[in-house]
Amino acid sequence: MGCLNKLQTEFQGWFDKNNNASFLFITAALGWVLASAAQTVGLIRNKELSKEDKKFLIPQEIADGAANIGMYALVTTKLMDGAEKMCKPGKNGKPFINLKDETGKILDYSTNIKQYEVAGRNLKTGAAILGGIISTCILTPIVRNAFAGYMKKKSDKKQPEERIPLQDNYSGRTQPFFTKTYSYPVFKSNSGNMRI
Repeated sequence: MGCLNKLQTEFQGWFDKNNNASFLFITAALGWVLASAAQTVGLIRNKELSKEDKKFLIPQEIADGAANIGMYALVTTKLMDGAEKMCKPGKNGKPFINLKDETGKILDYSTNIKQYEVAGRNLKTGAAILGGIISTCILTPIVRNAFAGYMKKKSDKKQPEERIPLQDNYSGRTQPFFTKTYSYPVFKSNSGNMRI
């Protein structure tokens, strides 16, 4: 256990204890890298897949992993930077988000820098989570499907399409064969004849 504790302490030392956003970002990206590598190795070692299947699936999995990681990194870093800047002074000298005290009075940035920094770090952490959701649940599937469609078209062009001659199975009959004409009873009612 001493080795694992040392490894954990070393890993935690890479990150600022007051900045959960960087920890979330790095561990999520590392998770994507490991998951993609595991999927790719699984495809390479799978003996049930033919060479033709592997030629298609392995590059697709590598591209899928690259899209996941790239999209996550791009979207999340932009959101994290934007979230942190919201609590820093802009061109007008005031932050976009104003903090207030208990009475509702807006806190001056220059005298309350620490509080604005804490708020910026909290927003950055939320942006790291939001970036992961947007990139992995919305954007990555769109990119993955577009790439898969491109690869499918590319592989279809390489292989000539086998044409199966069409057979005319249509006999001209428009009703099912089990249809039979029935006569329905007529019931008398006060308002006249009623057919059911």
